[in-house]
Amino acid sequence: MKNRFEIMLEGLAGRKETVQFLIDAREGETVTYGEFLAKVREAARAFEHMGVKPGDRVLIMMDNSVAFAVDYFAVTFCGGVAVPVNTNLKWKELLYIMEDTQAAGILIQDEYRDAFREELDAFLKDASSPIQPVSKGKVTYWPLYEDGVKDLPEDVAMLLYTSGTTGHPKGVILTFDNLMAKTEDIIQAHQFTEQDRVLCVLPWFHINGLVITLLTPLASEQTIVIGGKFSVSRFWKFVEQYQITWFSGVPTMYSHMLARGIPEYGRRSSLRFARSASSALPGAVLHEFEETCHVPVIESYGITEGCAQITSNPLPPAAHKVGSVGLAYGNSIRVVNPEGKDQPAGAEGEVWIKGKNVTCGYYHKQEETERSFTGEWFHSGDVGYLDEEGYLFLSGRIKELINRAGEKFSPIEIDEVLYQIPQVELAAAVGVPDPVYGEEVACFIKVKEGEALDEEQVKEWCGQRIANYKVPRKVFFVEDIPQGGNGKIQRLKLKEVYQKMMDRQV
Repeated sequence: MKNRFEIMLEGLAGRKETVQFLIDAREGETVTYGEFLAKVREAARAFEHMGVKPGDRVLIMMDNSVAFAVDYFAVTFCGGVAVPVNTNLKWKELLYIMEDTQAAGILIQDEYRDAFREELDAFLKDASSPIQPVSKGKVTYWPLYEDGVKDLPEDVAMLLYTSGTTGHPKGVILTFDNLMAKTEDIIQAHQFTEQDRVLCVLPWFHINGLVITLLTPLASEQTIVIGGKFSVSRFWKFVEQYQITWFSGVPTMYSHMLARGIPEYGRRSSLRFARSASSALPGAVLHEFEETCHVPVIESYGITEGCAQITSNPLPPAAHKVGSVGLAYGNSIRVVNPEGKDQPAGAEGEVWIKGKNVTCGYYHKQEETERSFTGEWFHSGDVGYLDEEGYLFLSGRIKELINRAGEKFSPIEIDEVLYQIPQVELAAAVGVPDPVYGEEVACFIKVKEGEALDEEQVKEWCGQRIANYKVPRKVFFVEDIPQGGNGKIQRLKLKEVYQKMMDRQV
């Protein structure tokens, strides 16, 4: 039985066989809709030959490329479950996802394979797998677990791991129906047509990049231009060369572009709108970009558990409210008090979400799944309010996740690494305000009596064990760390300590 991705691709290839679908702006590679379907089918046959069976999980650790798109769909064509993973992960972080998914294998780009070759060789030797690594272009398929448990529903398209307050990432279960429902909502919100061209500068291992700039453009029959990792110098060149009509970015990108200066073309470009998500965009940055580039900046709000976009500001001439993440498209949203009662307009509470795009839960984490739902309503953990017209304004998060430029992760992940430092007695990481990244990582450390430790040693230690964006940029050595009656470190008090320290410096 064909899944919804396969049915969609076959229909598109039939109607648009010779129309450009993917353009890699760095390599000059162009793939039509017809060629893309043929490549996906060929890759799916190869995966089946390598032993990928229905229900198998396959990790994808690759940069945005034609190969990523082909392999992502090919895994699903042969009944597998795609698991895109962050290319910044260190070995222990990657190993956790490998073990949690019991993945049949990992598709890993050569540069990341080379970084983990020793560990992967040891893993393969321990597994005693009869299947050997298979090289395909600049990517290698590395076999992992030969007989992983098949314990997911048949309609699951992928697992996407997102950090949680427990310290370990959680695998969000997303079905074909979840994903396709959300693409329809996004198409409606942004009024997409086949005349649109998107410049993709966000990684496809994130829900924002994957759903917003790969699946949705495909569903709306657009052309996707792959721009690689964001570069201010290349961005406007690609916009002009390929007559881009929209892009999706994060606030730091807008800040970097304005700081470097907008070129003449950028002031009157082919863009019909720009999109901002993942974290709050300062109003001053939004206004300056709109005034300089003469293009509306559309702020939106999304979560992995909802397949990306939940709300979005509408396009002109409808009202775009600065500071708001807009109106719900395809979702029902509520703002509730701690008792689960709806709050009146203007009153803050937790944002709850319901819709066809919302996950059924977290893989292997039944208790966390149950805590996250009240009936069909998903508890986002985000705090905000609705105005009288239904526009959502976010003001913070209930959870303690650190949100650095859209990368959301638990401070406990950093704590665990800090506590591995021999000289550390107590340690805690928190997110603190930052004008560029939204939040930056700070850590507070109490050093053991008689021991010595400095800031550079802490940063070097962390840099060798966790992804760079999680490494503390600010390190404070303190005499003690506030704890509650149950011994739990009080992170909110640490944020207050940090703010007082900054106030004294003014």
